[in-house]
Amino acid sequence: MNFGIRLLCAVGMGLNICSPRETSRTSPTSHKLSIALALLACLGQAPGRAALTNTLETGFSNPPDQTKPWCYWYWISDNMSKDGITRDLEAMKRVGIGEALIGNIFLEGQPAGRVKVLSEEWWGLVEHAIREGSRIGVDIGMFNCPGWSQSGGPWIKPDQTMRYVAASEMRVAGPNKFSETLSAPAALFQDIAVLAFPAPQDDADSLAARSPRVTCTPAMPTAAKLVDGDLTTALTIATGPAKKRKPVTIDIEMASPLTARSLEIFPTDQSFGADAELLAEAEDGSFQPVRKFTCDRSNPALNTGFLPRGPVVISFPAVTSRHFRVVFSNFIGKAPKAELAEINLSGAARVESFIEKQLAKMHATPLPLWDAYLWPAQAEPDSSKLVVPVAEVKNLTEKAASNGTLTWDVPPGDWIIQRLVMTPTGMSNAPASPEGRGFEVDKMNRALAQTHFDAFIGQLLKRMPAPDRRAFKHVVADSYEMGSQNWTDGFGKTFRTQYGYDPLPWLPVLSGRIVGSADQSERFLWDLRRLIADHVAT
Repeated sequence: MNFGIRLLCAVGMGLNICSPRETSRTSPTSHKLSIALALLACLGQAPGRAALTNTLETGFSNPPDQTKPWCYWYWISDNMSKDGITRDLEAMKRVGIGEALIGNIFLEGQPAGRVKVLSEEWWGLVEHAIREGSRIGVDIGMFNCPGWSQSGGPWIKPDQTMRYVAASEMRVAGPNKFSETLSAPAALFQDIAVLAFPAPQDDADSLAARSPRVTCTPAMPTAAKLVDGDLTTALTIATGPAKKRKPVTIDIEMASPLTARSLEIFPTDQSFGADAELLAEAEDGSFQPVRKFTCDRSNPALNTGFLPRGPVVISFPAVTSRHFRVVFSNFIGKAPKAELAEINLSGAARVESFIEKQLAKMHATPLPLWDAYLWPAQAEPDSSKLVVPVAEVKNLTEKAASNGTLTWDVPPGDWIIQRLVMTPTGMSNAPASPEGRGFEVDKMNRALAQTHFDAFIGQLLKRMPAPDRRAFKHVVADSYEMGSQNWTDGFGKTFRTQYGYDPLPWLPVLSGRIVGSADQSERFLWDLRRLIADHVAT
């Protein structure tokens, strides 16, 4: 019989050990004792009632070591000493603490001490704590890096940290002999691939190119900033506490009709979130709803995604009109004002929520609901010309030099060239003192995780002989709040092994393009997320 099932049966036996009539006359204490007896009977132990009562009383007065509580033991802002460590441990012993978990935390506003984390003196104090724990009778655990329980430090190099796929783009027309250096998408990077694919129909379509007339209600004299094609300019659309903001209507009128298929909302660095609705003016002058959606960029912190200013993107069946309207209401966010950098309504077909689906922007809080990463199926575009054919995505990696110079005979037509790299997400361990701070280690790479372990906990194991560290019992990793990543060393090869197809021709999906079909693009993104989750877990 399974042990868990035995316990379940034991509880059942305990609850029914008396008849209903007897139960009404039996005291709660006696009833609980009956349950305990039944549990012990199931485990092959059936002491008498008197012996059991004595055992319970003794254990309650003098709890065995395995039942003693543990506690976090924060060493704050490098303020520590041998005497303080000993006194802390002695106090823990007096009140019955069984184990203390050391966390080196640096708090702003707290005067910094002189014992700098990772210094020889600091290592000596860690050893002292473990030896004193053994002498006094309090076990010791330790966070697996400085700061809260994360996995980073100054030993992690840019090519060992959490990374994501970034791309630079350029458009070329063929036939043509191309020989230029492709720009790097980031300052720190490792090349993944150079790809080229035919530019889909309307791919470059934008409101900025159409110079529309933009008006807002309430009135805003600089509303044109929303469609100037410049993400460095911004329009404040509301001020004051989010819950007190009134709805904002943005009208976009063009000289000639636009057949729109996608809408992008670009935030600024400010927290922004609201319910939104897109409407289009019909021939009779009425406004017909196109889509309702949520625009949530209320948490711009890196630990909710490596593209905090990634656009909110929706897709919909083609709608033609000269006059579109976007309405924002029910604002959320902690910023004192609501800002937007850009609105782009386009005829291009895009993968809806492609930023979220590649994990570039995750749920705004640590408590997502069960459906936070579920999305409805997207309709297929109304023309195959809006889609990148898989077979026409060309891998030009071997034609590119290490400095990014590409030499290629461009076929006829308009082409988009992407230089794809992996670059650090920028996450570091915190709150840690400057001496202990560095990149977070790659969570999808077992060898790099081992490198991190060896650089911190491993150093402690090297410094202390095993007999001296008997009290050192645990390494603590109590939460994961370092955001996301979506690529690592050898990830393309692992992907091919796992799923039986090459992920490289599908990487344009990460820029929002539909490759193959909307369904296939969605399935690629699902495979990507599934493999990332498996890598982090294992």
